[in-house]
Amino acid sequence: MATLAKQGEVIDAPFTKVEKESIYPEGEEAWKRYLNKTFRYPQDAVNDEIQGTVVVQFIVDKEGMVSDVVAISGPEKGGLREEAVRVVKKSGRWIPAIQNGRQVKSYKKQPITFRLQAE
Repeated sequence: MATLAKQGEVIDAPFTKVEKESIYPEGEEAWKRYLNKTFRYPQDAVNDEIQGTVVVQFIVDKEGMVSDVVAISGPEKGGLREEAVRVVKKSGRWIPAIQNGRQVKSYKKQPITFRLQAE
């Protein structure tokens, strides 16, 4: 949340709660298409039959740029966390969150589910 510093200077810290969350351009279906097109199932995870949901946390700034991407939960082996982080970093510009009628920097948590196809 933005806070005031000495002499009225505004510190631009990310919001954790906002009126309107940041979203991927063109919505949820476009996000799913992007994920399906972009992610590569890590071979180590395929070999070890590792699947699950990775939750990635990141910041979307006022201009919609993504930064500080980190996996905060999910399988630790097989490279799924690393792949989820890679895909979010490549996702391009998002539509920023809105707070009090203006675009703000905010945290976003995005679950990404990895499932192996049955043969």
